[in-house]
Amino acid sequence: MSDPIDLHDIHDRLDVKRASLSGSSFDDVNLSNSNFKNTNMSVICVNGANLSNARVIDANLSNSRFEHVNLSNVSIDKANLDGMTINGVSVAALFAAYKAQTSHET
Repeated sequence: MSDPIDLHDIHDRLDVKRASLSGSSFDDVNLSNSNFKNTNMSVICVNGANLSNARVIDANLSNSRFEHVNLSNVSIDKANLDGMTINGVSVAALFAAYKAQTSHET
């Protein structure tokens, strides 16, 4: 592994391809309007980040944990929700309860 490259107090655009940046640290960084394609972000920690208006397509979020997050107006489509919980409640159980409730209302 080579010595770390320090980028401090710069305002520039990077074009990074076929690179390993594992073990890197980003603090007080603006990545808005950036594009991540074919990127391995497994075992990352995102803390104090603004991900509003983010779009995540074809991603593997298995075994991820989200704590203290604002999910207002979030849309999830075409997702595998096996084993997913929200505040400790199984999403499958929530859907089953919703389906049972709505079937009694008709």
